[in-house]
Amino acid sequence: MGNMDLKAEANAGGESLAAKLCAACGMCCNGVLFYGTRLQPEDSIRSLTALGMKLKRKDGEMQFLQPCPAYKDSCCSIYDKRPQRCRTFSCRQLKALNAGESTEEAAFAKISEAKILTDRVRGLFAQLGDTRENKAFARRYAALLTPPLDASPESERLRQELQVAMSELEAMLAANFRTEAIA
Repeated sequence: MGNMDLKAEANAGGESLAAKLCAACGMCCNGVLFYGTRLQPEDSIRSLTALGMKLKRKDGEMQFLQPCPAYKDSCCSIYDKRPQRCRTFSCRQLKALNAGESTEEAAFAKISEAKILTDRVRGLFAQLGDTRENKAFARRYAALLTPPLDASPESERLRQELQVAMSELEAMLAANFRTEAIA
């Protein structure tokens, strides 16, 4: 889950705005924003593996795959032991909120908009036969567009609709949630 250590204004129940925002969103953990996340030097491969994280070596670097197996019921089940990258990541919505450049209402509206788009894409995945919720969106999308393809007119129509929906989702995520990569 995103960086909830930030000094966000607390609500009446004591839960920070950052905590509420992250719990409502979860896209940095559920495979929508990322395929995988690089481990940092301070991360213990042995400890993370023992916690159930799926690790993979890619381009010579270890990463954990998304969706994160520790993300359960809209929160991180290993929050105190989460990888360093999870500790430092803040999406654009969280950054804007903490910088006073956005409001809680605006951030929740963007999350709602993103969820509508992700639900649309998820529905198209299912219509095309991919119900693998344990795979990142990017991986599912690529698999559905990799030959051999079902050449039926219905499948072709659904793939075209998926391409448009995924393009809209990716543009929305790039503009409103993704940030510059941090080493």
